[in-house]
Amino acid sequence: MRASSWRLTPRETEVLSLVRRGLENKEIAAELHLAEQTVKVHVSALLQKFAVPNRAALAEAGATLDLTGELGVDRSWIPQFFRDAEPQICVLRGPDLRYEAANEAFMRAIGDRPVIGLTMREAFPELEGQGIYERVERVYRSGVPAIQHEQPAKWDRGKGIEERSVDLVIQPLRGDAGAVNGVVSFAVDVTEVVDERGQSDLIADEFTAVLDLVPSGVIVVDDAGRISNVNPAAKRIARTAFDLAQPFPERGAASYWLADAFGRPLAPNDTPVARALRGETLLAADFTFTAGSPAETVKVRSSARPLRAADGRIRGAILVFTEID
Repeated sequence: MRASSWRLTPRETEVLSLVRRGLENKEIAAELHLAEQTVKVHVSALLQKFAVPNRAALAEAGATLDLTGELGVDRSWIPQFFRDAEPQICVLRGPDLRYEAANEAFMRAIGDRPVIGLTMREAFPELEGQGIYERVERVYRSGVPAIQHEQPAKWDRGKGIEERSVDLVIQPLRGDAGAVNGVVSFAVDVTEVVDERGQSDLIADEFTAVLDLVPSGVIVVDDAGRISNVNPAAKRIARTAFDLAQPFPERGAASYWLADAFGRPLAPNDTPVARALRGETLLAADFTFTAGSPAETVKVRSSARPLRAADGRIRGAILVFTEID
């Protein structure tokens, strides 16, 4: 199916998001202030564009599109999508984190050693003591994505153990009931880039490409709180078209306010980004924000952490957030 056949209008995107949350037509109509018949028309158009028979299949296809940028309503999309992707991509399933799929870039990066069916600890014993097992296991247990920029790691690439630098995104995968049943890892080897430039930019172009694949919202700001990178999922979840080089709106914009999980407004200095810019790390905290026109209140689970230069100086912050019911 060609991209032009499933390109969505802004309204169809809104309706699809609510279908994926399990809302019926009447509930979607109330949420979007539309007539129920209008919602039925949009849902019918979505079923036709995605070539699926029912709402459940539509929600699954929408989730796949969100993750990969391509359609696919069964498990066959995994090897087809992975094969030619530039980032090193792998999927691990189950609490013991066994490799289920890996693309060619990943296999080249590990010297084409066999990994499918093995656990991460079985496949990569040389990672012991580097904190990598624990990081992936934490994503599986918590359901909170992990993002690392220019992360040093040592592993055997086929010619003995080498030290490399990678940009890494670890994203939880969920089953039909919403429980985490695996993780997907996106990695880009930036060793040469790091070596050439000495001190990296706030975020590399390679990392930006990886962020575009992540279904969680990701926003990066510089040390002054100005937005330097924002992925498509962040714009969708936040109902906001963020402007690069502008201050992040949670830092006091009148049209965009942030509150804690109990609805108490946060002062600009108490927001996740502000705290990260002071050196704090915030993991899996719930917040609500109000944005858009008409105004809409959205609940998100957010994590934020500082980004540091080689000398330890804070050079920015990264915010990762997922919409929750």
